[in-house]
Amino acid sequence: MANMLLSLGSVLTSILYIALAIVVLLFMILIHEFGHYTAGKLLKFKINEFSIGFGKAIFKKTKKNGEVFSLRIFPLGGFCAFEGEDDDKPETKGAFNSQKPWKRLIVLFMGAFFNFLSAIIFAAILLMTFGYSDRVQVVNVVPPAHIVETNADWLKEGDVIHAVNGKETNFINDEYFITMITNFKAEEDFVVSVYRNGENVDLTIHKSWFELDSKQDDVYGKVYSLNGEDFFIKQDATTGVYKLHNVKYPDGKTTTFDSETNLITLTFSENGAEFKETFKLEFDAENNPILTSAKIGVSTKNYVYGFFEAIGKTFEFCFGWAWKILKAIFQLITGQTALADMGGTITTVKFMATASQTNIANLLLLIPVISINLAVFNLLPIPALDGARMVFVLIEWIRKKPIDRKLEGKIHFIGLMVLFGFVIVMDLLQLFVFKRF
Repeated sequence: MANMLLSLGSVLTSILYIALAIVVLLFMILIHEFGHYTAGKLLKFKINEFSIGFGKAIFKKTKKNGEVFSLRIFPLGGFCAFEGEDDDKPETKGAFNSQKPWKRLIVLFMGAFFNFLSAIIFAAILLMTFGYSDRVQVVNVVPPAHIVETNADWLKEGDVIHAVNGKETNFINDEYFITMITNFKAEEDFVVSVYRNGENVDLTIHKSWFELDSKQDDVYGKVYSLNGEDFFIKQDATTGVYKLHNVKYPDGKTTTFDSETNLITLTFSENGAEFKETFKLEFDAENNPILTSAKIGVSTKNYVYGFFEAIGKTFEFCFGWAWKILKAIFQLITGQTALADMGGTITTVKFMATASQTNIANLLLLIPVISINLAVFNLLPIPALDGARMVFVLIEWIRKKPIDRKLEGKIHFIGLMVLFGFVIVMDLLQLFVFKRF
C-alpha cells in the first residue's frame, strides 16, 4: 500500500511539473504574440483575433471593438490575426496589407523582440539568484601540503574565478573553469585569475593526482571511496558509457563521461552549492575500470551577480545564447547534429518538466534560453514564420508592388504544414525510435 501511494505521489508530481512546463511554454508564446499585438495597436492596425494555440477553441472572449481573444487546444504556437493579411486589395481601414511596409516590418519583428526582451529580464533574475556556471566562486579551500608549508598565496574562499592562463571563462565557446583545467596534467602549472576584494589576482596553480581507495566488490560493481562516501562504477549495457553511482542511492548520482579523454565529471549539490569532481577513468590488465582524481584543493559554486553586474551580463548572456542557437541550426542543416538530439513540442515540455524537478535554477535558465530560441527561430526566413513574412514585405517594398497574395498565402500554408509535420515526426521519433520518454 505504501509503495502504491509513493508511486501515485510520483505520478502526480510528474503531472504537476508537466503542467508547469506547458504553462511556461504558453507564457512565452503569449509574450511573442503580445509583441505583435502591442505594435499593431500602436500603429493602428485592425486586429481580428489574438490566440494562444491552434485547433479548436476551448475559450473565447470578444471585446466591444470586435477583437476575439481565444485559447486553443494545441499549444504548438499562437497567432495574432490582422484584418486583410492575405488580401490583394484590402479595403477595410487598418487592414494589414494596406499599411506601409515599414509599419508591417515593425509589427512582424516585435514578436521576436518581446521574446528577447523577456529573455533579458529572466536572465537577470537567474544571474542575481543562482548565477551561471561560466563564472564560479570559491566556497571551500583545502590547500595542498606545499602551500600550507610555504604559506604561499593560494585560492581563497570568496575568490571569483574568471580566467585560466589569460583566457576568460566563456559559455559561448563552452569554456568553463572545470573544463578548462581538465587537460592540465599533474603538477603542471597554470594561472588562475580571480577577482578578490575588487582587484584582479593571478595565482599559479597546479593539480595533484590521487587514486581513490578501492574497496570490496558490491552487487552493483567495484566500490570506491570518495570524501567518505562509497561509489560504484557501472557500464551502461546499451551505450557502453561508464557512470559513477552512489552506493546508498543507486539511481542518485550519475555523471557525464568523455570517451576521448576518459574523464568523468560528477556533479552534486551540498548545502545549496553545486560542486563538481573530475575523475580520470583508466583500465587495468583485466579491463576493470580504475579511477584517479584531479584535485586543486577547492570547491566552487556559481557566482551570484549584483544588480548592476547582472544587467550588464544579461546582454552577453542572451546574445551568446542566440549565437549558440544559430550555430546549432547550422549544424542541423549540415548534418553535424543527430536527429536523436532534436524534438518537438512534447519533447520540449518533457525536457522542461524534468529540468524543473531537478531544481528551480534549471527552470530559470530554460525560460530565457527557450525565449531566445523562439525569437531566433521566428526570424528565420522559413515560410509561415515571421522571418519569411518580413522577406515578402521587403520584396514588395523594393519592387513597389507585392507578390501575388494568393501565392504567398499558399507558400505560408505549405510551410506551416511542413513545420507541424516536422514537429510531430520528431516527437514520434523520440517516443518510439530513440525512446527518450
